[in-house]
Amino acid sequence: MNFFTYRCLRQIHILQKWLFNQFTPTGLGVLVCLVISAIAGLGSTQSMCHLIFFFSLALIVLATIGSRLVQYGFRANRILPRFGTVGEPLQYQIVIQNLTPHAQQSLKLAEAFPDIFPSFGEFISIKTRYLVGSRWPSQWRKHVARQKWAIAHPQDLPVLLAETKTKVTGKILPLRRGRLSFESITLACPDPLGLIYKRRHYDLAQSICILPKRYQLPSLKLSNARRHQTGENTLASSIGEALEFRSLRDYRPGDPTNKIHWKSWAKVGQPIVKEQQEESAVHHALILDTFQTDLHHEIFEAAIAVAISFLTQEQPEETILDVIFSDQKARCVTVGRGLRQRGQVIETIATLMPNQNQTLEVLNPIMQTRVPRLSGCFCIFINLDETRYEFLKMLIQYGIPVKAIFLCEQNIIQREAWDYPLAPHCSIHLISIDNIQQDLLLI
Repeated sequence: MNFFTYRCLRQIHILQKWLFNQFTPTGLGVLVCLVISAIAGLGSTQSMCHLIFFFSLALIVLATIGSRLVQYGFRANRILPRFGTVGEPLQYQIVIQNLTPHAQQSLKLAEAFPDIFPSFGEFISIKTRYLVGSRWPSQWRKHVARQKWAIAHPQDLPVLLAETKTKVTGKILPLRRGRLSFESITLACPDPLGLIYKRRHYDLAQSICILPKRYQLPSLKLSNARRHQTGENTLASSIGEALEFRSLRDYRPGDPTNKIHWKSWAKVGQPIVKEQQEESAVHHALILDTFQTDLHHEIFEAAIAVAISFLTQEQPEETILDVIFSDQKARCVTVGRGLRQRGQVIETIATLMPNQNQTLEVLNPIMQTRVPRLSGCFCIFINLDETRYEFLKMLIQYGIPVKAIFLCEQNIIQREAWDYPLAPHCSIHLISIDNIQQDLLLI
């Protein structure tokens, strides 16, 4: 029974999408008249119902024939920006070339995005969770709506001159963060009666990174103390200090190959390694908690939004930033002038999905190697439990300033009720997802 219900919902979704793509608003009205008159005319001798039915049917048939006679062709190219933002209209340029020897008018432009319909497993999960009180239909509709990537209403195009290129402005409204894929561009031309569209598609696969809603953050006032940067130190270039050559020495097992001085090796016949002057720098870390069992959860989305807000905030040029998180494995990406560009990191964080199979402990090995270099640390947690407390306690033991925020559904936990001891150099803030902006301004 559940599978039959799911199949019906899926077929209704497909039919609804086909009707809105195939018929103009006027055509949908005629189609509704056709269906209603057909139902009302069953077993009836009233000539008015029959008249409306056959008149509507004739219009649909003539419109179908007329749409077959419409001929046009085109090429198109999008010019997309690098980023968009959820809930903010995204405008971009589209260059359309009319391939026919005569002008085209009354055309409409439509964008095609991936149509992701929830799986049968998701349907069962929602129906089981909200079965009491028959709440599942409304929750199902909300879940289906959340799968939609963007709203792109068909827009009227100006007259396309014969065999020329025309530049128009495309407009969509992104609804989800992540990588939004454009599949094709569709030009729709109504038949002479204005009831049915003749549609032609031009495959043009492109994508754009959609960022979540961003928040205003106050100055975090992390320590600006410079810390010694060990190792080969490619970080110095990010703060304007030269990588000063110090000496040459014999190769030791474990030395990175990029430190080998190849000219000296060629002269003496054995590996020679170059040593450089180690530097100090202001080095901060952003630790993002991505460990969430639910695939779609408001708290996880809020954590991503706060992290993106921090990364897009203007930072001092001399500051090095480690972004530490986990997708399928623990990762540390260093951001700074001369290193990986901040835009690449923002794009990576904006497309993250929850890590459902691991816990925060997988970040411990990275933190143990990075913490001695850090001047301060900003942590974004999505829960408060023993694992996260132990992780925070490990950071505190290193003596670096730590500012941690915990995102929660309701801001009802008071600091006085905590059993967790706080260190003077560690500040903890509870952020309600219902009041994120106001709470962030108080950290």
